[in-house]
Amino acid sequence: MNTCKATLRVLAAHKTYVIIYLALIGIMMLFISGSALMGSRDDVGDVYEPDRARVAVIDRDAGRGDVAASLRTYLSQDNDMVDLDDDPHSLQQAVASNWTDLIVIVPDGYADDLLDAIASGATPPAVDTVTSYTSGAGATASMAVGGFLSLTRTMLIGNASDAAAEAGADTDASRPSLDELSAATQRIRTLSRDRNANHAIAVDHSVREGDGVSPEDRTAAGFGTTIKSALYPLFLAMTVCTALVAGVFNDGEVRRRLFASPQRSAAMGMQRMATLCAFALLVVVGYLLAAVALLLAAGLDPARLNPAGVAMTVVSACVYALMTVACGFLLGEAGANDTMANGFANVFGLFILFTSGITLPMDMMPAPMLAIGRMLPGWWYCVAVDDALGIGTAASRGMDVAGWASATGIVALFAVALVSVGLAVGRIRRSRPAAVTPAVTKLAEA
Repeated sequence: MNTCKATLRVLAAHKTYVIIYLALIGIMMLFISGSALMGSRDDVGDVYEPDRARVAVIDRDAGRGDVAASLRTYLSQDNDMVDLDDDPHSLQQAVASNWTDLIVIVPDGYADDLLDAIASGATPPAVDTVTSYTSGAGATASMAVGGFLSLTRTMLIGNASDAAAEAGADTDASRPSLDELSAATQRIRTLSRDRNANHAIAVDHSVREGDGVSPEDRTAAGFGTTIKSALYPLFLAMTVCTALVAGVFNDGEVRRRLFASPQRSAAMGMQRMATLCAFALLVVVGYLLAAVALLLAAGLDPARLNPAGVAMTVVSACVYALMTVACGFLLGEAGANDTMANGFANVFGLFILFTSGITLPMDMMPAPMLAIGRMLPGWWYCVAVDDALGIGTAASRGMDVAGWASATGIVALFAVALVSVGLAVGRIRRSRPAAVTPAVTKLAEA
């Protein structure tokens, strides 16, 4: 009991590492996981509503063919029309102050030029446009202007072809009249207001069998991602804290006092490790509660989770937590100081994080990184969680008990190997004790 209290006092003395590695970095990883969960919610409206641009139409063709009037009506469906005087000062002021997103100028003689181009088969003339450089809505409205003119030309060509075919005349020689142009633009204006012909862009809620993502799958994926996000902060905190505790108890003076006590040193070492393991398991419980809270905040029902899959996930998380304690035990037995322990935990922890498949999708990771990841415990911990919950690329659908057992067993083997190497290193160091104070050679002058 005294050893357990002493271990907790050492942890309390180094609470800065617990706060930084476990609390702050843990909150950061939970925040990232929670952002992904919140972003996956279907909170988008059923109808797409684009941004409305402020558009001004300037008619310099005296209303021939009703081109300008029909264009205003056509654009008013999705944009806000504004009035603008046709003088250089007003046009320059509107452009400079971004009062309009798009200015469309129908030049003088445009209707006649359009009819001549249709009769001769030449390229149709274009209207003048001034688009604001600060708004994408103006560019979208400019595309709508091109669509209106293209529809007008197509309708006139079709009408001219039909009339020429009925009269038996040459199609190329027929030139539409201004009245026909006016009728075509008004026809397009009428069609633009017909909601039966122009349906709003809406969400199709019909899902074919096997194509949709069920709520159970979304809940399992969110829970598994949150549990896997504990990989990095748990490794940092427990590796550093265990190494510091082991280093304090393995200090020369402290070790000699422990050897002089009536209690066996092996029993005291087991009590220290049991205390650290219990602390690691409490951290896992905290992450489980945080995962459930994030699911509730994202509008997902934790009751949809498979109880057997959750139990298997908890076992995998606990085994991984014990592996981090074993890694810290190895560092402590090797005599690593604070700087060495922190450096190793940060570098190796990032290495595990980026090769485990959490930060990068597996199909984006190069083959060498995938090969390295399979040699590290973080990869197998993530595979175990995926197999337990039936998510990710490791399991197709449903639980894979055999895959989960093998992946969890590999993580446990990592822990056993680290403890074995730590015991061997500690035995070698104790068999060759160093002097408490270095030898000092004094030179005296004769």
